[in-house]
Amino acid sequence: MDKVGLDKRIRDKVLLEIQHNNLTSLKKLKSENPLFHWNHICYEKTGDSLLHVASRLGYQEIIDYLLSDEFGTSCVDIKNKDDKTPLHEATQFGQLASVLKLCSYGADVNALRRGDWTPLMLACTKIQDDISLQIVQTLFRNGALINIRNKDGWSCAHMLAREGSIEILEFLISRGLDVSINTKNGRSPLHIASLHGHIGISSLLLKYIDINLKDNCGNTPLHEAVLGQHIDLCKFLIKNGANICARNNSDFSLLHLAASKAQNNIIKYILNELKFDINDQNRNGWTSLHCAAKQSNKEAYKYLEKNGANVDIKDNYGRTAFDYL
Repeated sequence: MDKVGLDKRIRDKVLLEIQHNNLTSLKKLKSENPLFHWNHICYEKTGDSLLHVASRLGYQEIIDYLLSDEFGTSCVDIKNKDDKTPLHEATQFGQLASVLKLCSYGADVNALRRGDWTPLMLACTKIQDDISLQIVQTLFRNGALINIRNKDGWSCAHMLAREGSIEILEFLISRGLDVSINTKNGRSPLHIASLHGHIGISSLLLKYIDINLKDNCGNTPLHEAVLGQHIDLCKFLIKNGANICARNNSDFSLLHLAASKAQNNIIKYILNELKFDINDQNRNGWTSLHCAAKQSNKEAYKYLEKNGANVDIKDNYGRTAFDYL
């Protein structure tokens, strides 16, 4: 029994039936237990309340009932075990009607879930065509702060750069979104967009961000495009002034990175079109062949060896690339 005497079997029944938009059981439970408040019922594992479930699934009548005067004090911002409110749930699952409803009941649009994520941030990670833009616009109209950063330093700009939603990014920039903010590891939204291959987003961000900006690892957006294996974006960045000779903090060139992580098409592009020296060594004496071997990138190793990589070159520790396989 809980504090109002509800049997576990009854609670489980209500939790099950609310998943199927069954308001009748909830009303019956309330009539039979005048002291009952819906916030007494939640899932043990997640802490999700009935309002979390209704908001996530878009059950408008249930939301209205749960937030009606019949239950007295409103719990519109009730949190689960991840500190997510029902508004977080509605935005994450693209439930525009739920977002509108919860905002009309005064939901906190800047509530923070675990990791310092706002509902607006979640809306920027789950792109569903025009619905996502409408949700973002609704949150903004209701006072959402657009430049908040989470515990890792990510803002909405970084999330949209990853997801590739140029329409939402343009809207938020027009409303004051600062796209020059870097994450805690120094990555700009342009780094994120480059890693994920979004040319349109990258083109927009170049109006605000230095194309050769380095993150805390010394990687530029061009490095990120190589790591993401996006040849078209590499070409776009180079055409717009990206420095192909830039090296990161490990003294890795584009070719070193490609040999470590990428597929042969990127390596071929760097060798044939950018004319990189296949035997170039970094400060540790590693060639691209060493990098392929150290990362167990066997396909890259075979390709480099076949295309002229010197297998006898030793690094500063006296090891050939083969010694790392």
